Amino acid sequence: MSDIAGIRFTEAGPVSYCSAGELALGIGDYVVVSTERGERLGWVVIAPDQVISGSPKGPLKVIERLATEVDVSSWREGRRRAEEDHRRAQALAARSDSRVRVASVEYDLAGDFCEITFAAKERIEHAWFARQARELLGCDVRVEQVGDRDRAKAMGGLGVCGLALCCATWQTEFPSISIKMAKEQDLPPNPSKISGVCGRLLCCLSYEVESYRELRGDLPRVGKRVSTPIGNARVTSVNALTQLVRLRMESGQVIDIPADELRAQYGTAVRPADLEEEVEAPLKSRDQALRDALLARLTPVEAPAAEPSPLERAAPEERSRAEGTSGRRGGRGHGAGRSRDGARPARTSRRRPGEPRGSAAASEEGGGARAPDRAEQADGAGSPPSGEAADGGERRRRRRGRRGGRGRRRGAGGDGSGQQGGGGEG
Repeated sequence: MSDIAGIRFTEAGPVSYCSAGELALGIGDYVVVSTERGERLGWVVIAPDQVISGSPKGPLKVIERLATEVDVSSWREGRRRAEEDHRRAQALAARSDSRVRVASVEYDLAGDFCEITFAAKERIEHAWFARQARELLGCDVRVEQVGDRDRAKAMGGLGVCGLALCCATWQTEFPSISIKMAKEQDLPPNPSKISGVCGRLLCCLSYEVESYRELRGDLPRVGKRVSTPIGNARVTSVNALTQLVRLRMESGQVIDIPADELRAQYGTAVRPADLEEEVEAPLKSRDQALRDALLARLTPVEAPAAEPSPLERAAPEERSRAEGTSGRRGGRGHGAGRSRDGARPARTSRRRPGEPRGSAAASEEGGGARAPDRAEQADGAGSPPSGEAADGGERRRRRRGRRGGRGRRRGAGGDGSGQQGGGGEG
């Protein structure tokens, strides 16, 4: 990249990167460059050792030589000729189309090639203009339509500030401008005051807009409603230079508050009114509806401790005495089914189903021996019992009677005393 230099052909024009070859160039040197429009004179604005790698784009033009005195004289003669032909070209365009405004006329060093630019409010087919200009000037002519800003840059002049136009002296590119930038700087949206000689918004509106944005910071916008401890208010103005915010209360009172104090209170004591209307108001209405629909509220109460019983409050001796008394009372209750001498009352014999009426009395008199089975009754009814059979049956009845008597004595307390209905001497 050591053989590439940055060349500028017009004041505040774009920089063209050209190949210097073996030439040792420095900033400010006049050179002659070969282009598709002929040889043109320019000056070095970026030396070959200042070019950053990767900056050049597209095909490079070639620097033919360092400019001589003859080349500089030819360049000055071409500029005087261009000024004269500018008036002639404008008169030619006005005769055919009054919308055409000639912006610039430029010649090469030899004077064989001319480039004409013009501006118009709408797109115009300009083939006729190139043909007529070629006949008027007697050379090869190239015509191009440009915008209003390019026309002001080419012609130059003074701005509303009284200085030379920025685009004609040092500005190489046109910034993007919007009416929002004027509002952020508290400028009136009057086109006659914020427009330049080109009829477009001033380019200088973009110079200080970032500083105004930093000064405003997070202050509320003009026209925004805020809530304060003394009521709602509306922001009427924010002066970024004096750092004052003007509020108009609902009562009509106007208050000026420093921006630093408003920043310190914004979000706490001073809040956007939209926050209360959109966020807090629905919550408050819902809470109010819940309170209106509330029937009762149950408050938890601690249950009182249970009082001790008289037995627990008594002394240990009284407690043991009370326990002994209750034990004796319980003993009399368990022995209530007996007579005074401790004997159980006589059991009432009941006849079983299918049993003869005399069998219950016989079993009661015989010491509780069970009645004979039906098979025994059948045997006895069929034939008279023999002596041995009668003795065997009697012994069996006595054994059963003894077993029955022992069971009744155990149920009565096992005191061994004779009971009514319980026999069994054997």
